[in-house]
Amino acid sequence: MTTTLAASVRGPQAVCRLRAGQTLAGLINGPQGAVFVSGGGFIAGQIMQTVISPDLCAYELGWFASDRSGLRLLRAFEAWAAEQGATLVKMSANGGAAQRILERRGYTVAEVQMVKAI
Repeated sequence: MTTTLAASVRGPQAVCRLRAGQTLAGLINGPQGAVFVSGGGFIAGQIMQTVISPDLCAYELGWFASDRSGLRLLRAFEAWAAEQGATLVKMSANGGAAQRILERRGYTVAEVQMVKAI
């Protein structure tokens, strides 16, 4: 699913299945990470502080669904984040259905991430 996710968002990095597996295993086994899975999707993230605030923030590290489970996965992630004491959830989207789902749930654009291959 990580390969399909990267292709669907035209990600600038090639997927390393070993690294993806290690990261997901770390999130599953670590106290500040979570991975929620459906039949055709997943959402993965971690709880962290930002550099500007001691408040906890839930960062989405990957979100993909090909089976219409995206909203269900997002709700599970938000509930988990609240249980962990997060005051903010950061999600990524590049337009399309994901961004529409987020906007309907009350998310707003806070910044745009720019990338450059070097």
